[in-house]
Amino acid sequence: MKELQQLTKDQLYNRLKNQSEDFYSVTTSALDFSLFEDQSLDEEDFSEFLEILDQETIEKIKESSLQANEDELPIIILSENESSTSLNLVTKDGEGYKVIVFDQDITLSGDLFVEDYIVLIVIGNIQAKNVIVNGSLYCTGNLSCNILFGASGNDNETYISGNINSSLIAENGQYTVAKGTIHSEYLISFHNVIEGKSGKYIEKTILDSTDEAEVLTPEILDENGYFEEESFLNFIKNNPPDAVFK
Repeated sequence: MKELQQLTKDQLYNRLKNQSEDFYSVTTSALDFSLFEDQSLDEEDFSEFLEILDQETIEKIKESSLQANEDELPIIILSENESSTSLNLVTKDGEGYKVIVFDQDITLSGDLFVEDYIVLIVIGNIQAKNVIVNGSLYCTGNLSCNILFGASGNDNETYISGNINSSLIAENGQYTVAKGTIHSEYLISFHNVIEGKSGKYIEKTILDSTDEAEVLTPEILDENGYFEEESFLNFIKNNPPDAVFK
């Protein structure tokens, strides 16, 4: 990743204004609510975002926001992807939250990984082998991959303005939404919602309850028969999406 320019919040929001009204509203509302101190905003401004959070999480985010100061505000970086293989977006120790903006398509033969301290904004389409999101991902275009997986303890979200096309889409505490449609062979949803606002089409297996031991391969379960995130991520490195299921 090549860092081109550090942006201010106003410069970022001006860039986002050139996108759709819906994308601008969703992205800036989430950023204001979770990362930037803006006490002029109230819960009504974030009704869509608040619907996916429990009250305890909302109060924690509010408390954290009130304690923020200028030194704790996230760095905003306009970047360029120089890799055609994989892209790991992570922060250094003590660096805090970072917003990374790509004003271009991301096309990878390998994986895209978004760490939990990263908010990734892609003005374009995303195509990769696997897309793993622990932070937040906002994309103006379409997302195509073998596996899309999100897990953030219900703190973050994956928002795609276009369509999601995958072999497997899964979440373990991540609101995942396509403004367009979702097309996938398999779907796994444990602790949040996977939503296609214009339709959700799953060809084969849907797992959205707690009977994972009956459906999933033992290699991605813990000793008590529950889904284990680390084992799942290691398993998909060397196995196709359908191998996740018995």
